[in-house]
Amino acid sequence: MKPQKRTTDFEKVSCDEFISGEIEKVQYEESHEFKFQGKVKTAAAVRLKFKLDGYQYPHYSRWMTFSYGEKANLYLKYLSPLVENAHPDMDFDIEALEGMKVKTLWAENNDFQNLETIRPVGGKLKFESKLPIKIEDSELLPDEDVPF
Repeated sequence: MKPQKRTTDFEKVSCDEFISGEIEKVQYEESHEFKFQGKVKTAAAVRLKFKLDGYQYPHYSRWMTFSYGEKANLYLKYLSPLVENAHPDMDFDIEALEGMKVKTLWAENNDFQNLETIRPVGGKLKFESKLPIKIEDSELLPDEDVPF
């Protein structure tokens, strides 16, 4: 016995040029299972849904741990190039990316295509936030000229 032939074709995008489009939606899962090197980890996750110019079906980023840490893919690959003044662990609502016009570059990865590079069209999203300030120990000492 043999399985039936696949009837679903996947719409592949061109991998040798930037493709314009927009971030249509940010999808969130509270408990997403990540599998890596035979280990399973459950964590909050997000992925971006794209509407690409010239393509009929939506395309998606991979699921990423919902973290803005300095080494997190979400921060490095998406927030840094798309958000002005982005910094690790910033207080940012990711849904602000919805509707943003972008250029995307995709890469082949076996049977899948993954988003390789993303750039904003018309400038980065404005984000106003005060960066964390490091206070030196010497700044905590009172000035000698100030009476107490």
